[in-house]
Amino acid sequence: MKLQMKLVGILVVLILAVVVAMPASADTGQPTVAVSGVTFSPSSFMPGDTGTITVTITNPSASLSGTSTTQTNTYNYGPGESNGMTTPSQTQTTSTTSSSTPDGAVNLQNVQLLADSPIYILSTSQFLDIGRLGMGQSASFTFTIKVDNGTADGIYPMTLQVRTDNSNIYLNYPISLTVDSSPVQMVVDTAPTSFSTSQNSVSLDLINLRSNQVNGVSVVPSGNGFSFQPQQYIIGSIGSGQMYTVQFSVNTLNASYTGNPQFMVVYQNGNNWHQGQPVTVYTTQNTAVQSSTSGGGHGGSGLLVLGLIVLALIIIGGIFVYMRSKRPKR
Repeated sequence: MKLQMKLVGILVVLILAVVVAMPASADTGQPTVAVSGVTFSPSSFMPGDTGTITVTITNPSASLSGTSTTQTNTYNYGPGESNGMTTPSQTQTTSTTSSSTPDGAVNLQNVQLLADSPIYILSTSQFLDIGRLGMGQSASFTFTIKVDNGTADGIYPMTLQVRTDNSNIYLNYPISLTVDSSPVQMVVDTAPTSFSTSQNSVSLDLINLRSNQVNGVSVVPSGNGFSFQPQQYIIGSIGSGQMYTVQFSVNTLNASYTGNPQFMVVYQNGNNWHQGQPVTVYTTQNTAVQSSTSGGGHGGSGLLVLGLIVLALIIIGGIFVYMRSKRPKR
């Protein structure tokens, strides 16, 4: 048993030695093409967005092995005479080696992106007669696309077609585009119970609910009868899932004003501008004024109804007394 184990061990060592000693072989056969990268801008589209898809195509071949032919010619010479001397017979051999190793280049004829509604290609959808792509070389192609307004969230398939001058070398490569309508959400963090001509502070939290970074983010306040500092709060970029807090100083222009200020967030997804729903800051002072006004209206209606009921009872009582007086006496 021990002898068998030793023999197996020796056999494994010999196999490993042979594998290590073998030289690295070159790629055989014909060259190929492959998609080495796909870049979306923005990385996630919102409904109505316009952006780009950049596709990088590579010839991944490092080297190709070809055929090598060696031709040997042998010439036999018999004895002869030179300058009165006899020369012996001799044999001469010549060898010629030729190689047919390919250069590994591919000739790109057509690169085309195919898409269906609600995805539209605004730029040229295909590039023709591109030229040679050597071994290890890459070429990039950019397509401008638009997502239709009202497109539902989801993943939408497209197809990249690559054709060469060799019918055996081609690509039908699937590309998936993500549509996500998630916004930058803004909520009130802190606000005063009422506004006045003195300094009042409003803080708002912004949360990027998207799967990608948004840029050019700012918050714009509005409201007649108010002054705001700053007049626009510029943030810049907010990464996916990140939160940012902004603070405004808000003053009323006169002491009796009871309006409600509003704040709106604007941002860029790629090169597309978006804006959120305005956020209104309500105060207890305004609520109290509205409740007081509403209470007065209900009170007046109540008195009117009560008066009508009393009037109806009086009329009914009068009719009853009148009818009773007309009854015959026994």
